[in-house]
Amino acid sequence: MSNALTQTQQVLKRWRMHRNALIELAANFSESGASWRPWSDGMSTLELIHHIAWTPDFFFAAIEGRDMNIPPVPATIEEARKLLDELTKEHEAKLAAYTDSDLQKEVTIKAFNITEPVVEVLHRLIGHEAHHKGQLVIYARMLNVESPFYVDLSV
Repeated sequence: MSNALTQTQQVLKRWRMHRNALIELAANFSESGASWRPWSDGMSTLELIHHIAWTPDFFFAAIEGRDMNIPPVPATIEEARKLLDELTKEHEAKLAAYTDSDLQKEVTIKAFNITEPVVEVLHRLIGHEAHHKGQLVIYARMLNVESPFYVDLSV
């Protein structure tokens, strides 16, 4: 019996490594830092957590050929953490449901004007999330908030 992961399992593992670290990081922010932003037009801490929480749906919408579901920005960090938790469960279920043959289907991301296999779209999703999680780590450092290791190695 092989211990090799399927392509779907590999994608899910890489996403979980980042998402779990994000959840741990978001748990460390207090309400006092919710409205902080590094520059006047930058996202606030609250807006950034919201952005990271919902944007996998941008990629799922492209894969599924539908409009995005963008939830309203929460009023508090605690609400943002709850949204992150809810959407993590939803997004994890979507990722886990893909078969390796699903990952080879070609889809178009109209906003990027590209057509590529679903697996590449999911790698874009992971890259986007990793990028913004890194941004949130910088916010944490600037607000003297402890940040975890950049990925969860236990996945």
